[in-house]
Amino acid sequence: MRTKLKSGKIDEPAHADMDLSSLEKNVGFHMRKAFLAAQGAFLKETGVKLMTGQYSVMEIISNNPGRTQSAIAWAAGLDRSSLVPILNQLEKSGLIVREPVLNDKRAYAVTLTEQGHAELDSLRIKINEMEQVFVGGLGARNHQQLISLLKRFHDTLQN
Repeated sequence: MRTKLKSGKIDEPAHADMDLSSLEKNVGFHMRKAFLAAQGAFLKETGVKLMTGQYSVMEIISNNPGRTQSAIAWAAGLDRSSLVPILNQLEKSGLIVREPVLNDKRAYAVTLTEQGHAELDSLRIKINEMEQVFVGGLGARNHQQLISLLKRFHDTLQN
């Protein structure tokens, strides 16, 4: 409901229904909103300045120690130019080390430090708690179906 304020401006509640028109059927719009909500929940839950992309990169490094930056970028769905600032921040924070690869002066192998493993272990607990909230809201079957659909969506765009 619109009300006129003393200032003469019209006040509309922030939660008022809005006409989203063609956006209602736009996958990208809903994915972006869902991503932003997930990102906000991640930051609130973890209480750290680490973004979901950084967590994902740490998880990939932990499970694939010594792999090159290019391999990590591919696994994370990032281009190298997007990965390098993430690795720079993780290295500056003491969470990873990069070492030159033998026989390839341009490549670096990446591993987590002890501090990186400890940070990742504490993050995993919080991430698992968040996933349980998602499972609770969606149901286990729908949760798994959403993951499957997102993978298929990704694969569709890659072809």
